[in-house]
Amino acid sequence: MTKLNRIILISVAALMGAVTTSAMAAPKADCRVYANLAVSQYSRMQALGKACTGFRWHNWYDGHYQWCRSTSKAAARSEAIVRQQTLFGGGGC
Repeated sequence: MTKLNRIILISVAALMGAVTTSAMAAPKADCRVYANLAVSQYSRMQALGKACTGFRWHNWYDGHYQWCRSTSKAAARSEAIVRQQTLFGGGGC
């Protein structure tokens, strides 16, 4: 992940956190699982030789965790499913 991508990701996560109420945020324990899964899915994507990039595809645990905490549990679950479908469903990035 480039420095610019990381800065953009941090900015987006901070902005999302500023406008999201804690009632909407996914629980911390769920977000730890989500972030670990996202990093694992990224590693799997690389092992498969796919060249996916962007905010969905990186190995930065804290970025995934903070994004998850800024969104709903349903949105985080949906994002994990999209990555899974990309990996095993043959879909594009």
